[in-house]
Amino acid sequence: MSEKLVIGMDVGGTSTRAVLADEQGQILGQAISGTGNYNFVPVTEAAKSFQDAIGAAMKMGGLAGSKVDHIVIGIEPQPDPLYKYIGKVVKYGGIERRVEGECSMVGGLAEKAGLSLIAGTGSVGWGRNGKGRTHMTSCWGTIGDEGSAWWLANEGVNAAFWAEDGRGPKTVLLPKLLRHFKVKSLRDACTVIYTDPNVRRSFSQFSRLVMKCAADGDRVSKDIVRRGADHVVHLLATCAKELGMQRGGYRVAATGGLVETGGVYFDLVRKGLKKVHAKSDLVIPRFEPVIGAALIALDVVGVKWTDELLKTVEKTARKTKAKKRS
Repeated sequence: MSEKLVIGMDVGGTSTRAVLADEQGQILGQAISGTGNYNFVPVTEAAKSFQDAIGAAMKMGGLAGSKVDHIVIGIEPQPDPLYKYIGKVVKYGGIERRVEGECSMVGGLAEKAGLSLIAGTGSVGWGRNGKGRTHMTSCWGTIGDEGSAWWLANEGVNAAFWAEDGRGPKTVLLPKLLRHFKVKSLRDACTVIYTDPNVRRSFSQFSRLVMKCAADGDRVSKDIVRRGADHVVHLLATCAKELGMQRGGYRVAATGGLVETGGVYFDLVRKGLKKVHAKSDLVIPRFEPVIGAALIALDVVGVKWTDELLKTVEKTARKTKAKKRS
C-alpha cells in the first residue's frame, strides 16, 4: 500500500489507546488495552499493553504486519524503554513522544493553538499560544493532580476516615464505603486499599461515589467537588496566564472522564474559569486525545488537516469502535 499510514496513541494512568489512520483521514482501526504508563506498572506490563493495543488496531484495519510511516505516543514519561517492544508488533518509519496535553488539545480543538484540560485519573492543564510557546500545569502524579478523579477519591475516602475517628463532620461517604468493603470499620479496609496492585485505577473509581453523594446533597461531598473544580480552574487559568492568553479569547478542550461529556463538574469548571477569564470557553472535545495523536502524526508526515480530512476522521472514528483487550 503506497498511501501513508500513521498510528496515534494515548497512554494514561489506567488505559492505553491506539488508532490506525491513513492520509485521507480514515480511522482504520482502534483498540484499548491496560495502562502502558510504566510510572505505575512494570515495563513488561506496559509493553504488553502497547503491543496489545497496536496489534488489535492493526488487525481491525486489516493491516497486521504492515509498516506505518509514523507513530506519535501521548504519554508523560519518555517511552524509550518501550520502543523495542513496539518494534516487535509493527514496523515504523518514525516514532516520537508528545505530551498528553498536546494530544488532548489537538484532538479536542482540531487546532494548533489553545488549551486542553485532562481531568481523568490525573489532572493536566496544557496550552500553546499563537507564537508556538507551550506551558503545562499540574500532571505531577499521585502526590499532586488536584481536581482529578484520584484527588476526589482520596479526599472522599479521607473524609470518611475523619468522620469515623471523630476529627471531621458526618458524611454518607462513611456508611457507603463500609458497605463497599463489607467491614464494620474502615481500618479493616486499609490493607485491602494499600495492597491492591492496581490501586491507582481501583482507588480512582471512588470519585464516582463522591460525585453521586454530592449530587444527593451530602455537604462533605459537595465541598470536595467544589474544591476540586476550583483546583482545575486554577491550573487552567495559570496555564493561560503563563502563555499570555488571559486577555484574549481562548478555548479549552475538556478531556478525561470527569468532564469530556459535560455534566456537573464540567459546568462548575466552565463557570469558574469564565469568572477569572471572561473570554475563555471550556468546550466538549471534537475528538479524543488518541485521535489528536494521530492528527499530529499526519502533520509530521506532511498531511494537512483540511476540513474534508477532519470530516472523514469524524465519520470513520464513529464506525471503528475501540475494543478493550484484557
